[in-house]
This record gives sequence, C-alpha cells and structure tokens, in this order.
Amino acid sequence: MYKIREYGNSLKLVYRKMEGVSSVALGFWVNTGSRNESPEINGISHFLEHLLFKGSKKYTGDQIKESIEGIGGALNAFTSEENTCYYAKFLGRHLRKVFTVLSDMVLHPVLKRKDIEKERTVIIEEIKMYKDLPQFQVAEVFDELLWPDHPLGRNIAGSSEKIKAMKPVEIETYHKNWYRPMNMVVACAGNLDEELLEEHVEKTYSRLAGGEPGLVQPFIPHHKGPQIRLISKEFEQTHLHLGFPSFSRTHKDRFALGLVHVILGGNMSSRLFNEVREKKGLAYEIGTHVKKLKDTGVFFVHAGIDTRNLLEAVKVIFRELDRIRTEKVGPRELRRAKDFLIAQSEMALDDTMEHMLWIGDSMLNTGFLQTKEDIRRQIERITALDVRRVSEEIISWRRLHLAALGPQIAGLQDRIRGMAEKL
Repeated sequence: MYKIREYGNSLKLVYRKMEGVSSVALGFWVNTGSRNESPEINGISHFLEHLLFKGSKKYTGDQIKESIEGIGGALNAFTSEENTCYYAKFLGRHLRKVFTVLSDMVLHPVLKRKDIEKERTVIIEEIKMYKDLPQFQVAEVFDELLWPDHPLGRNIAGSSEKIKAMKPVEIETYHKNWYRPMNMVVACAGNLDEELLEEHVEKTYSRLAGGEPGLVQPFIPHHKGPQIRLISKEFEQTHLHLGFPSFSRTHKDRFALGLVHVILGGNMSSRLFNEVREKKGLAYEIGTHVKKLKDTGVFFVHAGIDTRNLLEAVKVIFRELDRIRTEKVGPRELRRAKDFLIAQSEMALDDTMEHMLWIGDSMLNTGFLQTKEDIRRQIERITALDVRRVSEEIISWRRLHLAALGPQIAGLQDRIRGMAEKL
C-alpha cells in the first residue's frame, strides 16, 4: 500500500498511489517546530515558514505562488510544536513542476533583509490578531500550566518582543541547521507518477549532506499537584480549558484514549455535548481534544460558557469525568464510539491531502506507518475495561490543569478547586 525509500543521507520518501482520484498532495516535512527553540529565538520556526514563500534561488515569491495557483493548485504551510510542513495540492499531471518549485523554496530560500523586515511586521500583526481571540488566549495559558519552563509551553508564533529582536543571521543559521535531509520527509499521495517522483527525489535530495539530527529538549513530567488559573477579562463569555497530561504519539493506549475522547466529547452524541449543551443549555461550544506529541500529550475539555453558568457547567463536566473513570461503559455506547473512530480515520484517508498529511506526520514523528486495517484491529481489541483503566490513569485531581478567561471569574478559584478535589 505504501512505498518508503530511505536515502544514504537519511532523507525519507513515503508515498501512495491512489486510484480513482485526479489530484496529488505533496508535502515537504521538516522535523523542527517551536519545541526546538531556545527562549531567545522563540517563534523562529514560524518566522522562517513565512519567509520561505518570499523567494528562492530560482523563483521569486510571486513566481512560487503563481506557478502553483496558476495551474489550479493550492499552496500552504504550517508550523506546529514539533514540525514544519510545506505542501500543495494539484492535478497529477503537474507533479514535475510543483515538486521543482517546492523543493527550491524549501532548500534554497534567499532570505532577503527587506523581506525579513516586512514579514516581521506581518507576524507581529498575526500575534496581535490571536491575542484578540479568547479561545487562543486560554489555550496559551493552558499550555503554560501544562509545560512550565519548557518550549512546549510557549507560543508557536513567539511574542512581539522576540520577533522584533530576531536577527537575520539567526534565521539563516536556523535554516542551515534544521532543513537538512536527516530531519526531512517527502510525502506524497494521489494520482502520481511513481517513477517521476522517485527520480526527482533522487536528483534533488540524495546528494545533499545528511548532517546530524537536531537535539530536542525532552519533557520531564512534573508532579506539582493541580494547576488552576482563572483570569478575569472582559469577554462576552468565559473560555475554559480543563485537562490532564496524557499519552505520547506511540503509547500503547492511544486508541483507548481516542475512545474516551469520542465518548466524552468527540461528537454531538457525546456525554458532555448532551449533558452540558442539549439537556442544560449551559454552552454552545463544548467538546474534548487529544493532542499527542513525541514524549507527552494532553487530553482536555474546551468550552465557551456564560460566566453566570460557569460553576454549574464545571460541576457537570467534573461529574462526567468522574463517571467515565468509575463506571464501565455500556456495550452499545462502546460500539458507537468504535464505529465513529474507525469511520473518521478511514474517511479522512479518502482525501489526497489528508492522506499525505497522515503519512508524512507518521513517518516523521514515529518512523512507521499503519494501514487502515491495522488501526481498525487495534480499536476493535479495546474493551470497556480498557476505557475505564485509561480514564482512571489520566483523570485525577492531582493531574488536573484548568485555565479559564472571562469576566469577573478570578474570585471563583476556591469554589472550582473544591469541586475538583472530588476527582
């Protein structure tokens, strides 16, 4: 199903030819993100991502965009805690052209001083934009509680002060150190010419010096007890993140945690959606999320709540968290959760872009791929006892992290702490 090539310089190519589709998704993955940054250069991964679109050795910034969008394609990139990815989706017959443009953009950016200064202003405006959005503010506070004094607890985009102080030589050095074959994966999925793809990777990448893999600061779990931070801000509602440190990307119980997520808050049939929104009308937005990283993770509830209903909503959330860790999930509910998790993973892989993102992420961050059948088998093996065991392991008072931003809520900390102590 998947073809994987590893070259002498440790660059990896992973791809899948998909029948019955017209498009191809191509991604260039780099094993660097905000957790690779020291405090002094926080935000440099994201800054560099922006700058690569400004021009390369062979193409101007306009030529990069027009060469792909001019053939009906879509071009974009993202920076996360652990990775940076540059990607495009286009009709299969344009593979040669898109590969050439994206490769030059990633490997040979010009990083002109005038572009750095212009983009510096753009990124500062982006940071300001997110500062105006309470759902992003509460996420930032939550990350600081989860990963204190660690790169994972810092903003991926950095701060305005750090971006203003970023030096061109630091950006150039960062690209030189991290954008090397040892830290890269090329991923592709769709209606592709396999021979052409391998030929271009061989020609463009195989002769580059590999280098040594970059060092990443590990996260050592802390046991400081519950962390609760309520911040009074004059928003229209209170924004809440409530969660617990959880599993890494490859943990043996990651699929069991996926079922906990579906049962508690993964869809409109979930317990929290029904109890908090449908039955009591306490929130419009309520759900759960799972974030898995290389050596850590987090399971959390997010909600937007009228401050007058905050205490009641938190009480219901704690009650449902306690119920899933103390009561065995019934067979019908477990079956629905399994069917949902399996179907969501399989349907996502029907899309060439989602397929490319999945195989690129998997190969870069875990070093292996799983087929849909592998995933289905692992999910099917999970029992109700596994769901309860994992819930008991993760959900507890001493592991609680809770961040909330809203009008006049700082005085509610003791009352919320009292509710949480029952977990």
